[in-house]
Amino acid sequence: MTLEPPRRSGSVERSYPLDCLSDTHDYHQLLVGLDGRLDVEIEGRGAAVAPGGVCLIPAAATHHYLGLDADNRCRVLDLPAGEPAYDALFAGIRFLRLAPEAARRLDDGALLARLGAAPPWRGPRLNMARLTRRVQADPATPWDLARLAEVSRLSERQLRRSLSALTGLTPWQWLTRQRLARAARLLAEGEASITEIALACGFADGAQFSRHFRRCWGITPSDFRRRRPV
Repeated sequence: MTLEPPRRSGSVERSYPLDCLSDTHDYHQLLVGLDGRLDVEIEGRGAAVAPGGVCLIPAAATHHYLGLDADNRCRVLDLPAGEPAYDALFAGIRFLRLAPEAARRLDDGALLARLGAAPPWRGPRLNMARLTRRVQADPATPWDLARLAEVSRLSERQLRRSLSALTGLTPWQWLTRQRLARAARLLAEGEASITEIALACGFADGAQFSRHFRRCWGITPSDFRRRRPV
């Protein structure tokens, strides 16, 4: 059966934020990496979408995504569920690989036709979307290297090397950044006290939190809160 792109819509280019977000929708979605790097986790399976990387997200599959580069760019094609050809293509979660040039220049129909022969994607073993989601969901947990490695499904040594290669940070520096990112959202969205936010995000007290926050953002938590939009 020949796969044809939808008549009323085509692929679009999209960039994803440097924050771990989640989504579920009633249509199939094809992600093709063009520039930078996006990490995706789909119902427990994770992989990178780098230039030439392809991710097939079946309809109704909950997925989490995280942009790792500010200039990440993907080609996105939404395809209707309930049509036999598309349902067959998206019968399972898959990560594939195309030549980056093909990912950029092929039209939607030719792109879909290439997927049947595309080899599996072999990207970095560390899936940042999974790790970021788990840490940001419970930043107050006493995360140590062993627990981070367990969530990452890597050894402690592999985690150190992968984090350094991807972010330039040690595991402790990366963990602190995640806690600060969560704290910044709480400051912007709620009315909890500085101390309450500090403890909820895994800091020993308000003073330690304020030192780390100012070092990272160049501003105190109180000043950050005062500058939020009314």
